[in-house]
Amino acid sequence: MVELGIVDIREIVRIIKSVYNYDFSNYALTSFKYSLEKVIAQNGLMNAETLFRKLSEDSNFFDKFLDNILVPSTEMFRDPSLWRWLREDYFPSISPRHFENFKIWLPLCVSGAELYSLCILLKELNLLDSVKIIASVFSNESLTYIRSGKYPLKKLEVSIENYRRFQGNSNLENYYKLINNEAIRDTSLISNVEFIKDDITFNKAPQNVKLILFRNVMIYFNPTLQAQVLDKLNNCLSAAGNLIIGIKESIKGTNSANPVFEIVNENENIYKRKF
Repeated sequence: MVELGIVDIREIVRIIKSVYNYDFSNYALTSFKYSLEKVIAQNGLMNAETLFRKLSEDSNFFDKFLDNILVPSTEMFRDPSLWRWLREDYFPSISPRHFENFKIWLPLCVSGAELYSLCILLKELNLLDSVKIIASVFSNESLTYIRSGKYPLKKLEVSIENYRRFQGNSNLENYYKLINNEAIRDTSLISNVEFIKDDITFNKAPQNVKLILFRNVMIYFNPTLQAQVLDKLNNCLSAAGNLIIGIKESIKGTNSANPVFEIVNENENIYKRKF
């Protein structure tokens, strides 16, 4: 496996910034280095120079690169206690009249696992047609994959167990089919989802969002980018809107210029924007 040095990584960041205007300079170095080396191995590239050339000359390769470099959450209903909280505490607390303009935003969709889980939850609450779901994707490859409904068979077992622990109203098997040794999720679940092709600075972020699901992503950012992203998410939320960042992360200790969040659920790391 090719091992990249700091000079190689800086050159990759420079090329991507100059050619595509994507800035990866504030990604956490260790995880970004690992992802880059994985991209080289998965695409059969010989060395760093080959990656430089492909990124410089091939926009289709860059789209695939984005899909490879971003870390997806591939388990459906990951952390079942969060989904139970949404079902039993969060959504029941909202007045039915407030669902008319209720927006939920997923800022980073790669595999669609979080998106399909959310849609199943809402379907079982009879809310799927009552709310607006917006999902941001960074690559055409991710968008095509999500819309196809495909899901890795090797992830099914843990996802089925997650759904069982979530104590859903049905069986997860009712939301996918096995076709030619592939799991195909029920794409009708996402038929009303609005997809936005965006970049890593979320320049096309929606406004007046009631709920943001952005779990286990900021661990791949350095403190500077964490603060920038938190400020962006804060500006997208409506008054008292909620931000869910996942159990592996915390906004404590970040350098956000707008520390306007208060904790709602410490176990699940759920925050609310202050009025």
